[in-house]
Parts: sequence; structure tokens; C-alpha cells
Amino acid sequence: MKRFALLSLAGIALLLGGSLAVILWMTDGGPDLPAPEPAPPAAVAQPEKRAPVVAPPPTASASAIEDFEKPAPKAVPEPPAPPPPVDLAQGEKTLEALVSSKCGAMQLRLGDEMRKGGEQMTGQAILLFDAESFHGGKVKLGQSRLQSPGNMRQSLVACAQMALRGQVIDAPGAKPDERFTLQLVLGMRP
Repeated sequence: MKRFALLSLAGIALLLGGSLAVILWMTDGGPDLPAPEPAPPAAVAQPEKRAPVVAPPPTASASAIEDFEKPAPKAVPEPPAPPPPVDLAQGEKTLEALVSSKCGAMQLRLGDEMRKGGEQMTGQAILLFDAESFHGGKVKLGQSRLQSPGNMRQSLVACAQMALRGQVIDAPGAKPDERFTLQLVLGMRP
């Protein structure tokens, strides 16, 4: 057993000596290696100059803002087709009530009535409806198209078009089977 202990101590001493030799060789006494080249000095990067993503809004005068918010009224333009051969003024309130009940508080006027009274409109949409008269003094509204969008939201205009399409209104004195274009002016109630 003494022999085994002596051999173990000799092995430990050998390992300790080898470790010390490696440590000395790595710190001081190792072979001379060429020194690494110094890194080139870092160039000072100039910050990138970028244009702003969004251009600043243009400056506007008070009169330009007022003109945008409250545009000057314009006369109701003539429809591209001749005026209706019948007087539909009585049905105007009925159509307005129908549109207001389905789409919210809106004003509806016949374009012919506005022109007769010399009235003007501000920011209102103008719709053209194909209309046809039939027996019994009635007029039925058909397809519609937009003559002028005005400042009305597109969803409100579409709602009014759907609410009015296919509606039948009284038109005393209407001759059967007459086809014409009916101009309606649509706006928001103040």
C-alpha cells in the first residue's frame, strides 16, 4: 500500500509540474508570435440626413379655412333631362319623412322647386332618379345616380338612394306611361 501511495504522490507531482510549466510558457516564456496588426481607426460616421416622412401641413389663412368649412352656396344645376311633366311638390314631404326615418334627420327637396324659388344649396348632394308615371296619378321612382356629391357622406347618400328606390308618390294630373328624370337635393338638417 505504501507503494501505491508513493506512485500516486509521484503522479500528482508530475501533473503539478506540467501545469506550472504550461502556465509559465503561456504567460512569459512561450514562443514569440508576431504582434497582431492594429485595427484601422474607426471612421466617425456622419448621421444620415433624411427628409421628413410627412411634409408639414401648409399654412392657411382664416378666410381659406372659413371658405372650406362654410362653402358659398351654389344654384342647383339643371338636370341633364327635361323637367318632370307633373307637379310633385306634394310628395316632397313624404319622401323627406321616408329618408329621415331610415337614414337619420335629413332634408330632401325637389330640384325643380328649389330653382322655382331661386333657392341655393350649400354642400348638399344632388340625386337623379328615373321616374315613371302610371294610372291613378302615381309616380314610381326607379334607379338613381349621383349628379353632385356635395359634402355629404357617401354612406348617407347610398342610404337615401336605397330608401327612395321603388317608392310610389302621388302626382295628381300625371298621364300614364311617362318617363322622366326627377332631381332630388339631399342635405343634413341643421
